Amino acid sequence: MWIDRESKIDLLAYNPFAELVTNITANDRMNPLTVGLFGSWGVGKSTLLKLVENKINKLDPSKKKIVCISLNSWMFEGYDDAKSAIMESLLRTLEDNQPAFEGLKEDIKSLVKRIDFIRLGATVLKHGTPFLMGAMNPAVAAITAAQYMTEEKRAVILEDLKKVWKEKEQDPKDTMVENIRLFRKEFKDLLDKSKIGNLVVMIDDLDRCTPERVIETLEAIKLFLSVPKTTYIIAVDTQVIKYAVEKKYPKINEDTIRFSDNYIEKIIQLPIYIPELSELDLKNYLLLLICELFMKEDVLNRFLDKLSEDNLFLSGAKVDLEYLKKALGTFTEDQFRSNDLIGFINMFQTISVASDVMACTLKGNPRQAKRFLNTFLIRKSLAKIYYKKDPEFNYSILAKLMSLEYIDEKLFKDLYRWSLANKSQENISELKQLTEIVIRDEELPEEFRKWGDERVLRWLKSDPQNLYEKDLSRYFYLTRESLNINFSVSDSLSKEEMKIFTEILRAKKLALFNKIIKELKDNSHIRFTKILDALIERSRDDIKMLEKMQSIYFHYPEYRADIKDLIKKIKNKDLTLVTANILNGMYRKEPDEFQDVIKTLQEKNINSDLMEIICQQDNAAASISTQRKP
Repeated sequence: MWIDRESKIDLLAYNPFAELVTNITANDRMNPLTVGLFGSWGVGKSTLLKLVENKINKLDPSKKKIVCISLNSWMFEGYDDAKSAIMESLLRTLEDNQPAFEGLKEDIKSLVKRIDFIRLGATVLKHGTPFLMGAMNPAVAAITAAQYMTEEKRAVILEDLKKVWKEKEQDPKDTMVENIRLFRKEFKDLLDKSKIGNLVVMIDDLDRCTPERVIETLEAIKLFLSVPKTTYIIAVDTQVIKYAVEKKYPKINEDTIRFSDNYIEKIIQLPIYIPELSELDLKNYLLLLICELFMKEDVLNRFLDKLSEDNLFLSGAKVDLEYLKKALGTFTEDQFRSNDLIGFINMFQTISVASDVMACTLKGNPRQAKRFLNTFLIRKSLAKIYYKKDPEFNYSILAKLMSLEYIDEKLFKDLYRWSLANKSQENISELKQLTEIVIRDEELPEEFRKWGDERVLRWLKSDPQNLYEKDLSRYFYLTRESLNINFSVSDSLSKEEMKIFTEILRAKKLALFNKIIKELKDNSHIRFTKILDALIERSRDDIKMLEKMQSIYFHYPEYRADIKDLIKKIKNKDLTLVTANILNGMYRKEPDEFQDVIKTLQEKNINSDLMEIICQQDNAAASISTQRKP
């Protein structure tokens, strides 16, 4: 299993980025500096920070020239004043762990007390006191509290003041602004006395914090901590910072649209963007994770060195067993944990096939890759418990089904229904027909158009191709949590998809929702199939959705089978003149294709007048008098 935390081993080929950042920290001309390691969620920012830390420590093992410390922003989430919390945490870390600061403990303690006065201002603000406390000392605090608070609230704030004051007397001239100036000066003096060349502070998990904490952390660095001989490396998703800035400073007009960008540029002097992994990178990453799981550490490190030496990541090649054997020189059991060479080969080959499909689904995200493999290992372990006496259980089938589950949960459920419907048959007929069409590179018929996504086509062509010959019940049993009948397609819609979905639901005019539905396929920023699936799902419980189903029926032939299934379940009492005219529109689109619906309605003994309307071959249906009796 792989834990969701930073890795000490470079499986992502981030070593060049780590070297770049390390070289920057060693350059005296580059500080004070704030570096932004920008990347999306799960891209590997924490791992890159760990690689940088290791390189800095190797650069100066004595830790007396370059001091590197790590702070986790999430640890300060519960504090009322995150600015003070992060400053104090930094100082406590220097006091406790760093050789360069061993003789400066009193200086550090003095700085911590200075933070107490700064924290005092935040405490006052927390209680809503008007900030006319220019001189921040107990006497003034008590007077202000007496003037502006009830006795009960005055007691609360004075108690808080006692907690942060810590018995230190303060010169009345020490205003809040003066405290900030003095802290910066004393912090600079502390670094000068330590005789270090640079203090490197790495800040992680900022994008897990609330918008308020994000801003406070950035402002603490800018206002208090950014002095000569310091470099701050902040790993964060820029979208999180932008959201936090816009949350605190709402846009007034279009002229302020770039305010969040300007804010980031003001705080971060040197942005370094971590790219998402390419499909090939992700394939190799999945396979290297398998190597990490099975190989002994020294063997894995030797293999990674060989990868770097051969520039495999840049050559566009995929790691395979032949390369592994060549790189290691020997390929023996003693190179693997528990001597499990056979287990490694089987797992490597299974994931190698799955990676060809999964790489385009995981969107270049290492964290998602780990989660996919962890889920696979859990299900593999369950399979060993449930089916230990079944020698024919095939883990490649399990991996292939999981791949479809990740690609499109709706199609995954469709395949489950097909497998149930064909349980007494030799083959899953729909899957057999679909697979053979795709392998022959023929155009998909309309009933299979939903399977036309490039990723799904890859999945159909991947091994084992003869999935339709297998009894899949055992494999679906291991994935039953994903087959929850309470699953709602609309729950999985993105923010933009949900906006369009809601717009269609609320649209009353035929021309409007018809236009929106027709243009869905041209929107490259969404998965239009998810919206259509959600609309069909909603229509199962709402007969009023039938007119919108007609629009989907006209413009998306691949959904006609689903819509016809819905129509066949319409109750007699719901068939009115309005619904009959809507059904007639679908009938006239392709009369022959609609015959199975007509047959089902006739078997329900639908009113003959309504059946006549439904089966009209021209526009006469629309002109039939609404006076006609049902």
